[in-house]
Amino acid sequence: MTEIVKGGNLPVPGQVWRIAVVRRAAGDGVPEVDASALLLDADGRVRGDGDLVFYNQPAHTSGAVRLLGQVRDEEQRVADWLEIDTARVEPAVQRIVITASSEDGTFGQVPGLHIRTTSAATGEQLALYEVDDASTETAFLLGEFYRRDGAWKFRAVGQGYDSGLVGLATDFGIVGRDPEPAPGDEPAPEDEPAPEGEPALPEAIPEELLAKVREAEAGAAAPARARVPAQRPARVGPQSDIELFGEDFPEFVRSGKGTTTITVDVPIPAGYVLVDSTRKGDGYFGVDSLDEKGECDVLLANTTLEDHEGRGLLRHDGRNPLRLRVNAYGSEWTIAVRPVSTVEELGRGARGRGADVLLYTGPAALLSSRLHTRFGHAYFHVQGNEPDGRDHLLANVASRIPRDARPLPEGPLLVQVKSAEGEWSLEVRPPKENRFWRRASR
Repeated sequence: MTEIVKGGNLPVPGQVWRIAVVRRAAGDGVPEVDASALLLDADGRVRGDGDLVFYNQPAHTSGAVRLLGQVRDEEQRVADWLEIDTARVEPAVQRIVITASSEDGTFGQVPGLHIRTTSAATGEQLALYEVDDASTETAFLLGEFYRRDGAWKFRAVGQGYDSGLVGLATDFGIVGRDPEPAPGDEPAPEDEPAPEGEPALPEAIPEELLAKVREAEAGAAAPARARVPAQRPARVGPQSDIELFGEDFPEFVRSGKGTTTITVDVPIPAGYVLVDSTRKGDGYFGVDSLDEKGECDVLLANTTLEDHEGRGLLRHDGRNPLRLRVNAYGSEWTIAVRPVSTVEELGRGARGRGADVLLYTGPAALLSSRLHTRFGHAYFHVQGNEPDGRDHLLANVASRIPRDARPLPEGPLLVQVKSAEGEWSLEVRPPKENRFWRRASR
């Protein structure tokens, strides 16, 4: 491991990196500290609120940057862990800055603050930067990953701010908003006791935590309703809302066992496509679409849960046959590729279990979402997709009782529940003012 000073930099090979923001645990005059990351363009600005990864939004929509969780050790140290997959960073993003902030005090009250970068594949520690000059700051830009001559580098920054996370983020183009809770808004029941026997977060190096969070993020328990063929004839005349997303085609169903690559041998026009998957048994199960080079393109299923059944969504170019890679390691599975005309409508709300896709055709509103899970710490992600490919983050929560409320754009919109370990509910409500900066209960 290389210890670097403020302003020092090192080359970063292209791979997945884990970053720990380490400090003394809160208590006895030491304030709580939160880690976050901002994805910046060539002008050093975010492209929107979605480019801030923090406690209320713990994963970027690209999947390139994630806030994984927090661990503690026996020496009263605590670390927030982030993960950066440089291969998945969008070309428009030139820098990823790693920050720390406190709402309860200054960093002069936080002993042992440092940032450590390690390889996710090997555990090798690349760089360590210790902050030794903190005083009245309430936020710190600790370090950054940045592009240089087609490659990635890491630099220790150590720039302090007296305006907290809101002020720091505002400097990079995010407008802070922190209104009071709206009357009648139901508070998140974070004080509910955890069910007996729920697993606790590990207190050691976070490999178990990372595996659990990834499983929670990408896995899905068995959906409440079975997938059945539901072909619709082509319409004559003006397009319906669902026809804006893709034309009908004959469904494709294939069953098998173990790991293989499937070529879908029915003609699929350009547009959105549903991929339903079922697997009996346990162990790892994954489904990916493949690009022209045979590399993974869209992750459609990724779980170790028993008896998986879920629905994924992808946007097909219509030029080449659709190819899917199934990783099942001896388990029996069934894959069904179906047109989007088979989705059900969201309406004013819906309930389900596992990954699913719904159609929303109403006006702009607020989407309240909640995941009912038996796990102690789970991840819940909901995304909206427009016919032209634009997407909207509708829920992105990692907590003991995952729930969220975000603006729902005017339809038509394909609403995709991408990760759920349990039963979930969605409710469409009249729009309210966004509360992006309100801190969730610790």
